[in-house]
Amino acid sequence: HVAQASGSSLDVRSAPQENAEVVRTLVARDQVSGLVVCLVAQELGDKWVEVYLPTGEPGSTGWIERDDVTLTRHHFRIEVALEAHSLRVYSGDDVLVSAPVAVGPDAPGAGDRFFITDLVRPPDPAGVYGAYAYGLSGSDNDLAAFAAADGVVALHGTADPSTLGTDTDRGAIAVDPAIIANLVDTVGLPLGTPVDVLE
Repeated sequence: HVAQASGSSLDVRSAPQENAEVVRTLVARDQVSGLVVCLVAQELGDKWVEVYLPTGEPGSTGWIERDDVTLTRHHFRIEVALEAHSLRVYSGDDVLVSAPVAVGPDAPGAGDRFFITDLVRPPDPAGVYGAYAYGLSGSDNDLAAFAAADGVVALHGTADPSTLGTDTDRGAIAVDPAIIANLVDTVGLPLGTPVDVLE
């Protein structure tokens, strides 16, 4: 399940109680996508939802009010195996895409669950990220970072497909530009798609 804020901001509380401390306010204008999207961890009755947060430490969660979001459901998930330099995209139990990846210094570490927070068209389609990038949770991605090709935690294309299957000195998780175009244009991965990073 995915929770998208109904308004321009979303209060996140420390516990599922109206008097609990607001630990963070997520604001749409601070997101590259212009949307506040969270991955649902659990629902508590019809009042509260625990969500994974788009920014901050990977795996960070908080509580939001059910009435403040729209909940949707999809069956997509992604696994990235760092040592094997491989990516698999699933719909339910079916593997839709299996491809080699290049692992850069901005790649997230193994063991945490991330999710897609943004779909971005980098300013230079021939640049290090290619024509598309899926920004991932667990970092404060912004447009300036995408423009500079620096410090962005993302699944993205590459200007140098010869690096696929290896470690590289730029970017995070790079796939063949045709693969990421397929994920965007044909598969249509939604924001909130879980991304599990494995050793």
